[in-house]
Amino acid sequence: MLNLKTCVALATLLLAGSAGAATTNAFANGGFETAGGTGQLAAGWLTAATSSPASLSSDAHSGSFALLLSAPNGSDASIALQDSVGHGRMPVLGAANVGDAPWLSFWAKGDASTTGNAFVTLRYMGASGILSTALNQQFQGQINTAGWTQISFQAAAIPAGTTSVFLEIGTAVGPILDGRPNAVLVDDLQFALHTAAVPEPGSYALLLAGLVTVGAVARRRRA
Repeated sequence: MLNLKTCVALATLLLAGSAGAATTNAFANGGFETAGGTGQLAAGWLTAATSSPASLSSDAHSGSFALLLSAPNGSDASIALQDSVGHGRMPVLGAANVGDAPWLSFWAKGDASTTGNAFVTLRYMGASGILSTALNQQFQGQINTAGWTQISFQAAAIPAGTTSVFLEIGTAVGPILDGRPNAVLVDDLQFALHTAAVPEPGSYALLLAGLVTVGAVARRRRA
């Protein structure tokens, strides 16, 4: 027979299950489809100040545009970047995101050349600047020029105090020795944040009704 403690535990689990979880993309315009304003290569996206700025290409995985990272003359880098709040105007991260270890995923193709690489770097930002590096990975070995490949990396857990995520994605190359180009395409980028959803009023009502019933049964037993 269920006792009071067991009934309360079951009701709590029911409420937790009903809350579910919400998934959102931390970065704006991950498909590079929305045109950018002054100084932006696409809405929310900037390019680093190198001799080979990142640009857009019509060779896209989906939609009309993809990000083109290329340093065709060698000994240079091509980098796109976004602060999720400062550049992307996405919601500020908060306590609901702490402890989540999100996944960064995107589609890519191309060739970084034999002397180059393709990389992603993620940093968690707070009020005083960089809190920690969430991810620092190279992916040139996972792509080719024949077709698009989906790339996925799991980032470190979000620490307390995080307000935004800063992403750099790019390619860097030394001298091009064998004629292989340095050109990497990226599209449909997503950094999936998981946060607990707010329970609906009906869930609270169900829990309250259950606890009232359990209390009444306990009182009758004592009588």
